Amino acid sequence: MSRSITSLRFPGESTWEIWRCNRAGVLELCPGADGAEKVTLHGIQALCVDSSPFWQAAGEAGISAAAAGAADVALLRWEGVGVSDADGSCQSALWMVAEQPHRALMGSAAISADMTEHESLSAKAEQYDISARMLPLPHDGVALWRELGRTVAAFTRAGGLLHVTVLSAPHLDVEAVDELRCVMLALDAQEFLDRMTEVRVWMNCDETFTQELAQALGAQEVRAEPRPAPSMPQKLAALVPMEVAQQRKEQRQRLRMVQIATAVAAVFVIFFSAWAALLFRREARLNAGEAELRTIAPQVLAVSEAQNAWQALEPAVNPDFYPMEVYHQVLSVIKPNGLRLNSFDIEEATVKLTGVVSDNTAFFEFRDALTSNLALARFEWVGKADQNLSFDMTGTLTTGGAQ
Repeated sequence: MSRSITSLRFPGESTWEIWRCNRAGVLELCPGADGAEKVTLHGIQALCVDSSPFWQAAGEAGISAAAAGAADVALLRWEGVGVSDADGSCQSALWMVAEQPHRALMGSAAISADMTEHESLSAKAEQYDISARMLPLPHDGVALWRELGRTVAAFTRAGGLLHVTVLSAPHLDVEAVDELRCVMLALDAQEFLDRMTEVRVWMNCDETFTQELAQALGAQEVRAEPRPAPSMPQKLAALVPMEVAQQRKEQRQRLRMVQIATAVAAVFVIFFSAWAALLFRREARLNAGEAELRTIAPQVLAVSEAQNAWQALEPAVNPDFYPMEVYHQVLSVIKPNGLRLNSFDIEEATVKLTGVVSDNTAFFEFRDALTSNLALARFEWVGKADQNLSFDMTGTLTTGGAQ
């Protein structure tokens, strides 16, 4: 048994059975277990399976090449009856039953095209295989057992599963014997059967049925006994029903969406983390700058106060702002004709002039002369002349001029 197989869902006589591996690696039945729980391996009931053995010619390449080519043959045979793989499904299985010098007998089974939506085929499991491949079948003969109320017959050859079918007869009676005999004759007509040495009936039946069965099939031995415990095939068929493949595809898509969402969230987290770190560094620099400003603020305030005090004292200590010097500069820009200065007043940093001009042109020339004089340009001059050609001019010492 594969070490990866830890639990099995198997179609019992009336309900689904759950089998689990014990410490010795042997499957044990778990009475009362929920048949819908997820298991490692799910045994697909024979009702959902079609069986079709065939001979594969070996040719000069040998038996191994014949077995390899049989896979393509089986796929074509199943596609002919509407069974095909899609969306990651694997709905058919192939195995070798017997070898002869120039040909190989292949066992082939697939999920029936009209049973792909059967509820049992959506049961959760990691792997899937045919239930008949999980029972210890007789070496050359036939085994009968019940799966969920239906009688299943499995024919074997050389110890390998040859063909599996579900009987239409509801009971083990003459009708069931006739049906089994017809199936045996059909298999024998194509040389699929070699000999019928033993028949195992794994259900309750009367002695009359076993006698009739032995006579109809020509079996050397017919034994009625309880169905044995299932076991794992040496190599799993790795079937994947269509419904399961669709579920897995949707699960992968959901996982992909979760991965994309996680990646996008991670990008946002990284972006905002970097942004937060940048803001933190900027805030730290601002805080450092503010601390430095608080440190030098008294020095800046002292310099500013000293500058303001100097500007306040400058008219008194700077000879260029002495009243006589300013008066002299004002007189220097007055032309002999066209303007008469009536008054000159200076108080702190403000100079006030009044006078009379001969016309407006003389007033504008006087104003321009004041602003163009280097010494007087430190004042901001404003004024106007009225209709009587009297004018008022006021010059205010500017901060820039005092520097």
